[in-house]
Amino acid sequence: MNEKLVAEVKQQLRLKIKSQRKLRAYDPEVAGKFNMQLAELCLLRGAKRIACYLPFDDEPDTELFIDWAIENEIEVLLPVAKPDGNLDWVVFDGTTSPGLFGFPEAVGSHEKPHLVDLAFIPALAIDRVGHRLGKGKGFYDRGLLDFEPLPPVIAIIYEDELIESIPSESHDQPVDAAMTPSGIIRFSERLN
Repeated sequence: MNEKLVAEVKQQLRLKIKSQRKLRAYDPEVAGKFNMQLAELCLLRGAKRIACYLPFDDEPDTELFIDWAIENEIEVLLPVAKPDGNLDWVVFDGTTSPGLFGFPEAVGSHEKPHLVDLAFIPALAIDRVGHRLGKGKGFYDRGLLDFEPLPPVIAIIYEDELIESIPSESHDQPVDAAMTPSGIIRFSERLN
Protein backbone atom coordinates (compact mmCIF):
# COMPACT_ATOMS: atom_id res chain seq x y z
CA MET A 1 0.00 0.00 0.00
CA ASN A 2 1.51 3.35 -0.96
CA GLU A 3 2.10 6.09 1.65
CA LYS A 4 -0.75 8.28 0.35
CA LEU A 5 -3.27 5.44 0.61
CA VAL A 6 -1.96 4.48 4.05
CA ALA A 7 -2.40 8.08 5.23
CA GLU A 8 -5.99 8.12 3.91
CA VAL A 9 -6.89 4.83 5.61
CA LYS A 10 -5.39 6.07 8.88
CA GLN A 11 -7.35 9.32 8.65
CA GLN A 12 -10.60 7.37 8.21
CA LEU A 13 -9.73 5.25 11.27
CA ARG A 14 -9.01 8.42 13.27
CA LEU A 15 -12.40 9.90 12.42
CA LYS A 16 -14.19 6.67 13.37
CA ILE A 17 -12.40 6.28 16.71
CA LYS A 18 -12.73 9.96 17.61
CA SER A 19 -16.49 9.78 17.02
CA GLN A 20 -16.68 6.64 19.21
CA ARG A 21 -14.75 8.39 21.97
CA LYS A 22 -17.11 11.38 21.86
CA LEU A 23 -19.93 9.00 22.81
CA ARG A 24 -17.99 7.56 25.77
CA ALA A 25 -19.01 9.04 29.12
CA TYR A 26 -16.30 9.60 31.72
CA ASP A 27 -16.27 6.64 34.06
CA PRO A 28 -14.32 7.02 37.33
CA GLU A 29 -14.25 3.24 37.71
CA VAL A 30 -12.43 2.92 34.37
CA ALA A 31 -10.02 5.70 35.41
CA GLY A 32 -9.34 3.78 38.62
CA LYS A 33 -8.65 0.58 36.66
CA PHE A 34 -6.17 2.42 34.42
CA ASN A 35 -4.48 3.81 37.54
CA MET A 36 -4.21 0.36 39.11
CA GLN A 37 -2.83 -1.29 35.95
CA LEU A 38 -0.25 1.46 35.34
CA ALA A 39 0.84 1.55 38.99
CA GLU A 40 1.24 -2.25 39.08
CA LEU A 41 3.45 -2.14 35.99
CA CYS A 42 5.65 0.55 37.56
CA LEU A 43 5.99 -1.49 40.76
CA LEU A 44 6.72 -4.67 38.84
CA ARG A 45 9.44 -2.93 36.81
CA GLY A 46 10.85 -0.93 39.74
CA ALA A 47 10.33 2.30 37.79
CA LYS A 48 11.99 5.42 39.21
CA ARG A 49 11.58 7.73 36.19
CA ILE A 50 8.72 7.58 33.70
CA ALA A 51 7.31 9.58 30.82
CA CYS A 52 3.56 10.06 30.63
CA TYR A 53 0.97 12.55 29.33
CA LEU A 54 -1.76 14.72 30.79
CA PRO A 55 -5.08 13.61 29.29
CA PHE A 56 -6.94 15.97 27.01
CA ASP A 57 -10.58 15.77 26.04
CA ASP A 58 -11.55 12.09 25.75
CA GLU A 59 -8.12 10.48 26.12
CA PRO A 60 -7.79 7.78 28.78
CA ASP A 61 -7.32 9.46 32.14
CA THR A 62 -3.77 9.34 33.55
CA GLU A 63 -4.13 12.01 36.24
CA LEU A 64 -4.69 9.58 39.15
CA PHE A 65 -1.72 7.56 37.97
CA ILE A 66 0.53 10.62 37.72
CA ASP A 67 -0.49 11.65 41.25
CA TRP A 68 0.25 8.12 42.49
CA ALA A 69 3.65 8.11 40.78
CA ILE A 70 4.69 11.43 42.31
CA GLU A 71 3.47 10.35 45.76
CA ASN A 72 5.60 7.21 45.37
CA GLU A 73 8.71 9.21 44.46
CA ILE A 74 8.67 8.30 40.76
CA GLU A 75 9.87 11.19 38.64
CA VAL A 76 7.32 11.98 35.91
CA LEU A 77 8.34 13.61 32.63
CA LEU A 78 5.50 15.18 30.65
CA PRO A 79 5.60 16.36 27.04
CA VAL A 80 5.36 19.96 25.91
CA ALA A 81 4.48 20.47 22.24
CA LYS A 82 6.71 22.82 20.27
CA PRO A 83 5.66 24.76 17.16
CA ASP A 84 8.22 22.85 15.04
CA GLY A 85 6.30 19.58 15.66
CA ASN A 86 8.70 18.20 18.25
CA LEU A 87 8.32 17.61 21.97
CA ASP A 88 10.21 18.92 24.95
CA TRP A 89 9.98 17.08 28.26
CA VAL A 90 9.43 18.65 31.69
CA VAL A 91 9.66 17.08 35.16
CA PHE A 92 6.13 17.51 36.46
CA ASP A 93 5.66 19.30 39.77
CA GLY A 94 1.91 19.85 39.42
CA THR A 95 2.18 23.17 37.60
CA THR A 96 0.48 23.55 34.21
CA SER A 97 -0.42 26.26 31.74
CA PRO A 98 -2.16 26.20 28.37
CA GLY A 99 0.18 24.79 25.74
CA LEU A 100 0.48 25.13 21.97
CA PHE A 101 -2.93 23.56 21.32
CA GLY A 102 -4.70 25.22 24.27
CA PHE A 103 -4.83 22.27 26.67
CA PRO A 104 -2.81 22.08 29.92
CA GLU A 105 0.86 21.16 29.67
CA ALA A 106 3.53 20.94 32.33
CA VAL A 107 5.56 24.03 33.16
CA GLY A 108 9.22 23.91 34.14
CA SER A 109 12.72 23.44 32.87
CA HIS A 110 13.16 21.09 29.96
CA GLU A 111 14.90 17.78 30.57
CA LYS A 112 16.40 15.29 28.18
CA PRO A 113 14.35 12.08 28.25
CA HIS A 114 17.31 9.99 29.33
CA LEU A 115 17.30 6.97 31.62
CA VAL A 116 13.51 6.70 31.60
CA ASP A 117 12.20 3.34 32.81
CA LEU A 118 8.82 3.35 31.04
CA ALA A 119 7.10 5.65 28.53
CA PHE A 120 3.29 5.84 28.60
CA ILE A 121 1.87 7.54 25.53
CA PRO A 122 -1.60 8.29 24.19
CA ALA A 123 -3.09 6.53 21.18
CA LEU A 124 -6.39 6.34 19.38
CA ALA A 125 -5.85 2.65 18.61
CA ILE A 126 -3.23 -0.09 18.57
CA ASP A 127 -3.20 -3.15 16.36
CA ARG A 128 -2.25 -6.69 17.31
CA VAL A 129 1.44 -6.22 16.40
CA GLY A 130 1.99 -2.84 18.08
CA HIS A 131 1.30 -0.33 15.33
CA ARG A 132 -0.02 2.85 16.93
CA LEU A 133 -2.63 5.21 15.54
CA GLY A 134 -2.05 8.68 16.93
CA LYS A 135 -3.77 11.94 16.15
CA GLY A 136 -1.80 12.40 12.94
CA LYS A 137 0.70 15.14 13.74
CA GLY A 138 3.63 12.80 14.50
CA PHE A 139 4.68 14.45 17.77
CA TYR A 140 5.21 11.15 19.61
CA ASP A 141 6.78 9.41 16.60
CA ARG A 142 9.45 12.14 16.59
CA GLY A 143 9.52 12.50 20.39
CA LEU A 144 10.35 8.84 21.01
CA LEU A 145 13.53 9.26 18.96
CA ASP A 146 14.89 11.60 21.69
CA PHE A 147 14.87 8.95 24.44
CA GLU A 148 18.26 7.60 25.44
CA PRO A 149 17.96 4.69 25.69
CA LEU A 150 14.46 4.05 24.38
CA PRO A 151 12.46 2.53 27.26
CA PRO A 152 9.56 0.15 26.79
CA VAL A 153 6.74 2.20 25.23
CA ILE A 154 3.19 1.52 26.37
CA ALA A 155 0.18 3.08 24.62
CA ILE A 156 -2.90 3.67 26.77
CA ILE A 157 -6.20 2.78 25.10
CA TYR A 158 -9.72 1.60 25.83
CA GLU A 159 -10.56 -2.08 25.33
CA ASP A 160 -12.32 -1.59 21.98
CA GLU A 161 -9.37 0.35 20.56
CA LEU A 162 -7.22 -2.75 20.19
CA ILE A 163 -7.95 -3.52 16.54
CA GLU A 164 -6.81 -6.10 14.00
CA SER A 165 -4.69 -3.93 11.74
CA ILE A 166 -3.40 -0.38 11.35
CA PRO A 167 -1.44 0.43 8.21
CA SER A 168 2.03 1.73 8.99
CA GLU A 169 4.03 4.58 7.45
CA SER A 170 7.82 4.76 7.40
CA HIS A 171 7.96 7.31 10.26
CA ASP A 172 5.62 5.40 12.60
CA GLN A 173 7.17 4.17 15.83
CA PRO A 174 5.73 0.88 17.14
CA VAL A 175 4.88 0.37 20.80
CA ASP A 176 5.94 -2.50 23.04
CA ALA A 177 2.54 -2.89 24.69
CA ALA A 178 -0.97 -1.51 25.01
CA MET A 179 -2.52 -0.85 28.41
CA THR A 180 -6.28 -1.15 28.78
CA PRO A 181 -8.40 -0.96 31.94
CA SER A 182 -8.26 -4.75 32.19
CA GLY A 183 -4.55 -5.23 31.63
CA ILE A 184 -1.52 -5.14 29.41
CA ILE A 185 -1.13 -6.62 25.94
CA ARG A 186 2.54 -7.16 25.08
CA PHE A 187 3.91 -6.96 21.54
CA SER A 188 7.63 -7.22 22.23
CA GLU A 189 9.99 -8.98 24.60
CA ARG A 190 11.14 -5.66 26.10
CA LEU A 191 8.52 -5.92 28.87
CA ASN A 192 9.15 -9.51 29.92
